[in-house]
Amino acid sequence: MDDGRPATAPPLVALHRITANVLEVKGAWTFALSLPAAPGSEAAALHEAMARSCVAVLERARAEGLVDASADLDWLQRVYYALLGETLHGDPADAGTDPDALAARVVDTFLHGAGPRA
Repeated sequence: MDDGRPATAPPLVALHRITANVLEVKGAWTFALSLPAAPGSEAAALHEAMARSCVAVLERARAEGLVDASADLDWLQRVYYALLGETLHGDPADAGTDPDALAARVVDTFLHGAGPRA
């Protein structure tokens, strides 16, 4: 996740890079996202650190107007994780899709939903 430079890269760049990186190491993330971590474990500490980084990127995205000022960031984090999970479990037709292309799809859906574009 740190490779996406969540604290320093522009929020849209960070969100895309983090998403692409997660999709590149999808085996580990599929497992990590599907099981709750035992309280106090190293995995739980990692989950908490990832959640803090995710919310920090979302706060920066909100400050730049990419996310509505009234948006619930904890809810958005859950939605983002759900989109990642669906992409990781994926459609067999997407098996060979480039992680950057999938990341663009995830980020676009996350920020704009499925509605028509203006």
